[in-house]
Amino acid sequence: MVLFLGAWIPRLGLPGIDNLMLHWAVSVPVTLLITSGVTNGFNMIDGVNGLSSFTAIGAALGLAFISFQSGYTEMVPLTLFLASVVLGFFVLNYPFGLIFLGDGGAYTLGFILSWFGVFILINAPDVSPWAVLLTMFWPVADMVLSIYRRSRSKAATMTPDRLHVHQMVMRALEIHFLGRGRRQLANPLTTLVLAPFIMAPIVVGVMLWDQSKYALIAFVVFSVLFFGSYSLTLPILRKLKRRVQWVVAHS
Repeated sequence: MVLFLGAWIPRLGLPGIDNLMLHWAVSVPVTLLITSGVTNGFNMIDGVNGLSSFTAIGAALGLAFISFQSGYTEMVPLTLFLASVVLGFFVLNYPFGLIFLGDGGAYTLGFILSWFGVFILINAPDVSPWAVLLTMFWPVADMVLSIYRRSRSKAATMTPDRLHVHQMVMRALEIHFLGRGRRQLANPLTTLVLAPFIMAPIVVGVMLWDQSKYALIAFVVFSVLFFGSYSLTLPILRKLKRRVQWVVAHS
């Protein structure tokens, strides 16, 4: 994309740093970091039926609204086409998992959406980069959390684990509410439970599409809520898991 189309993120909505973004030697590496991060993020959240595709539909619709409001109407049909295509997949993937994205599908969604965001920033100078990032908040937050979690445990960055938010929610539903062995029900219910939290940053990003300061504040607030709730919930789930293991061992 950079070599053939000469495209990269033109600004970050941060005073001072945006002056550095005028130089390709700075903006190109930043672009590669962010777009590859979003691409990997969509693959990381592809762990339960419908979650990654639902997030992609929401992100595409959010980008469509931002493009329309900014006057960059050329992007509107592209984002709507993407949302429609993914919706066709979603109805077969959710709730029963008749087909799956796989790594290739999830990576492709993240790649396309991240570069749609780049082109919006290039062609619509009034759009806040933080508003665009809010439309993809969930996969980005989950990816950053995964890297932090694995670095603290001194595991390899790309080592898989079972501590993603959607996995914790699914196990909590199965163990605490539905009963063990009800994974087929807990799996799609996880997407339903997380849907409002996925959509909230997207809606805020659309509302603050041209207000970079407030979009940045919103991004920080959602980040604090995301990481804070995870930190508070993890010990509770671990205690619950130990309690279930004790009951099973003594029954």
